[in-house]
Amino acid sequence: MVPTPGRGLASGPLPALLDRVDRSWQLFLDVAETADLSAPTRLPGWRAREVVAHLGTWDDRGPLVEAIRSARAGGTGEPVDPDAANADLLAAHRDATDDEVLDALRRSGAGIAAINRRELAGLAEAPAMSMLGPLPLAGLVNAGCYELAVHALDLHAAGAAAPDPALLDTGLSALIDVTGALAARHGITIAVTAQTPEGGWRAEIESDCWTTTSSEPGPVAGPAILGTARDILDASAGRAGVPGLLLQRRIVVADLPQFLRLAPLVDQVPGIPGAALLSRAATTITGVRGALRKIRGVPGLRGR
Repeated sequence: MVPTPGRGLASGPLPALLDRVDRSWQLFLDVAETADLSAPTRLPGWRAREVVAHLGTWDDRGPLVEAIRSARAGGTGEPVDPDAANADLLAAHRDATDDEVLDALRRSGAGIAAINRRELAGLAEAPAMSMLGPLPLAGLVNAGCYELAVHALDLHAAGAAAPDPALLDTGLSALIDVTGALAARHGITIAVTAQTPEGGWRAEIESDCWTTTSSEPGPVAGPAILGTARDILDASAGRAGVPGLLLQRRIVVADLPQFLRLAPLVDQVPGIPGAALLSRAATTITGVRGALRKIRGVPGLRGR
């Protein structure tokens, strides 16, 4: 992918981005249809039906509808409180059948597939309000794939099939692109990568602009999180203990001091994807580094 200075993925080829997002919704639907919606997930108090239902489009209101409406209005207003919004939605549809819950999810996916791409092209970089504050509309549409990827992993406890690697990869693209957007908003000049054995995604931030590109398999320069897509997503979403993943070398933080320059975003932007990884790394790193020094050959930490 050729770097495009500006607003991250929103400044890149829109058809390719929307194709990835469209496929991610279809892949998530494939996972959801294999889950026992009455079964609990690894999210405390949430069954599979709550996970699926809150991603659906109900009464012509859904994540895509609201994002486009906000972009047309200039991205003004206050960030959405996701906990309150989810509670209201789930309460309103607590009596929906399993078929109705899955149909609502299909409507969300169909909304992506039916986007008027020529119309959206004029709004791709327009700010749209999100729970994280204003983000470029196309970037916000892609950011939803992070939630899809994490929730696809959540549904495994309810008997769902393992998600396609393409869904997890798009989730990583969303994690890194949003990190780039927030770092740019707060004036943090940095380049950061989420790298898996199959490749990954990298954001390069300078001033108020950032570029987000895919990375080939192999070594990467600068601050990076190295691990499988599942482990990186689980750590970033707080689904797995970061110190344990570090000690087991399932996740490696390369160029740790530079990576921790992103830690202030946890306090400045409530709800940031990756908050669990950043905050736990920042607060436990002294003890973990001491243990890691005893493990030979840990990239990025030797001699620090």
